[in-house]
Amino acid sequence: MADVKEFLRVDHDDEDTTITALLDTAVAHVSDYTNRSFLSGGEAIFYLNRWRPAALAFGPIKSITHVKYYDTVGVLQTLSTAKWYLDGIKDNTTIIYFHDVPDLQEYNAKPVEITATVGGQPTPNIKHAVRMLCAHWYENRRAVITGTVATQMPMAVESLLNPERIVDLRQ
Repeated sequence: MADVKEFLRVDHDDEDTTITALLDTAVAHVSDYTNRSFLSGGEAIFYLNRWRPAALAFGPIKSITHVKYYDTVGVLQTLSTAKWYLDGIKDNTTIIYFHDVPDLQEYNAKPVEITATVGGQPTPNIKHAVRMLCAHWYENRRAVITGTVATQMPMAVESLLNPERIVDLRQ
């Protein structure tokens, strides 16, 4: 909060509620855009429609809490940790592989559920993008501004965030 207030050049407490709301919104936006969690001990759930190697493109993945599946009669079961393993690849995407797995319930669109612990510290690029979003929203508090020409600054927020994105390019 102090970092954002300094960036905004605000030295009073009158707008702390507004600035906190802007900060929360900016962090949520950046988390959604980059597919990253910045909360220590956060949780993410991934769904698969069949047993297959899958990119868990949200993270960074700290650990897998469990892999659950619906068996052929529709009962939710937990898959043994001996039947799956993880492999990290470029850009912080984690791949999960399965072997010797049981049959799944038919006609279930999401028979496999993977729960993971996620979260990590934001990089300097992410911190600066959050500050820039807060500044933009602080200075432009309306959804529409009339009488001006709006332009996007080159090399701004998206340029800072694109290298930080976790994207599954294999699917």
